Amino acid sequence: LGEACERVAADLEARALVLYGAGGNFCAGAGFAGFLQLLQHEPGHADDRAATQNRRFGAVLEALAALPVPTIAVVTGVALGGGCGLAAACDRVIAADDAVFATPEVTLGVAPAQIGPFIVRRVGATRGRWCMASAARLPAAAAAQVGLADRVVPRAGLVAAVEEELHQIAAAEPAALRATKRIVRNAADLPLPQALDAAALEFAGLLRHGAVREGIAATREKRAPSWRVAVPSL
Repeated sequence: LGEACERVAADLEARALVLYGAGGNFCAGAGFAGFLQLLQHEPGHADDRAATQNRRFGAVLEALAALPVPTIAVVTGVALGGGCGLAAACDRVIAADDAVFATPEVTLGVAPAQIGPFIVRRVGATRGRWCMASAARLPAAAAAQVGLADRVVPRAGLVAAVEEELHQIAAAEPAALRATKRIVRNAADLPLPQALDAAALEFAGLLRHGAVREGIAATREKRAPSWRVAVPSL
């Protein structure tokens, strides 16, 4: 997944990344065997393997959250533990109506370490704290209420829902799309004056880029802009 994020970030023609699971589930979280294997290594050292491996997963979540194009998590079955964190790191979460979200780490004697900050950023500290401390299993509708999911649709309509949202993204000019994601990230990370300064530079850069002429012409002529691409069938 980390390698896929690197490829997407480097591809200036990329418009979106859609993340979904195989075999009917989005992601069931870490395997018990992996936890037991880590117990064989003595903790407390600077090169503690458990901490290193855990942080490596956090780096993947960072890369996913930092992608310059919109990201959509398509959740079917379960999104448990790390799977819930993967969904939280995406810009948009579309869930089948029979999907289930949960962070069961505390019931296993560990904590939702790397996923915690991403869940808090998505749903807020109060809701995030309760979701992770209670380990509640949330059906899709309840997950949408707390903010873990953005849209819930019948499983049979999941592909159509994703394609609909990809069609909307396809209307965006690629450079403007990436600039928008940078502006949003700066709004979260920088003091307001600095975020506004950076946004002004983004705006000026896009004007120099020149695509706005095509965007205005397409709007006036009631046609698709030249950058619009066909959405592949999923």
